[in-house]
Amino acid sequence: MSKTWFIIGEAFSALRHARLSASFSILMVALSFTLLGTFYITSMQARRFLDYLKNKVEIEVFLSDSLSSQQIGQLKEDILNTNGVSRVQFISKEDAADIFKKEFGQDIESVLGFNPLPASYRVFPDDNYKNTRGVSSIAASIEKMPGIESVKYRKFLLTLIDRRVRLLYEIMSGFGGALVLLSIFLVYNSMRIAISYKKQIIDTMKLVGASRTFVRMPFLLGGMIQGFAGGIASAAVIYGVLNAVVVYMREDVVAKALPPPMFYAAIVGIATLLGLLSTLFATRRYIKEGLS
Repeated sequence: MSKTWFIIGEAFSALRHARLSASFSILMVALSFTLLGTFYITSMQARRFLDYLKNKVEIEVFLSDSLSSQQIGQLKEDILNTNGVSRVQFISKEDAADIFKKEFGQDIESVLGFNPLPASYRVFPDDNYKNTRGVSSIAASIEKMPGIESVKYRKFLLTLIDRRVRLLYEIMSGFGGALVLLSIFLVYNSMRIAISYKKQIIDTMKLVGASRTFVRMPFLLGGMIQGFAGGIASAAVIYGVLNAVVVYMREDVVAKALPPPMFYAAIVGIATLLGLLSTLFATRRYIKEGLS
């Protein structure tokens, strides 16, 4: 027990000696994880919007007027058996005319004297195929089937979604990585300063035969304290800002906008781990030199 209290006391003593550097490290860890957490939440909302657009992806398959009802039914089976197809919806010529009337406010038969709109199938891809490559492969397979007049899909929208998803992941990876590296450097630097202040104690512990692990423990605890404090501050800021903002949102949006409790626990946990790893790097270098 005396060893435990000694380690705790030395940890806080080290932080006091390097209080300016430690305070700055805690501030930067808090700022980094606040930015990182905010960016993550924003990215998830953007991803939800992109997923919403993906769920609107469909392929329109226009059928030849010469097809019999039996051939149309067989085509449905053939399309459903195509790799990547989730379900299909039949649109008859009459249904197409009703859709035209709803969208344009005119009865196409009264205007032209006949209904030129073909029967069609709306083809909905599986989730794994809701991308440019997947949809194009489905369209190419369907186009080869007899009785198909044409196959249409929003290629530009799919390409745009794919590009935005890739860009989103690239930005998240780059921005998040830079912030984490910055936090690691700052905690590492504050622990290096703390170790330099404790050089005399380290030398004394060396003379009395203290193990390197025992010497490192106060500094490792100090690094964890910095990371934990920064994580708590970050989680508190994000929680406070989000709860202040959601009062202006609709109730159905609030549930999607607020992250689960595990999100805040993850921030605190990762920040604490970051503080531990940063200090581990510092102690392996500088205490090794002190005990050599």
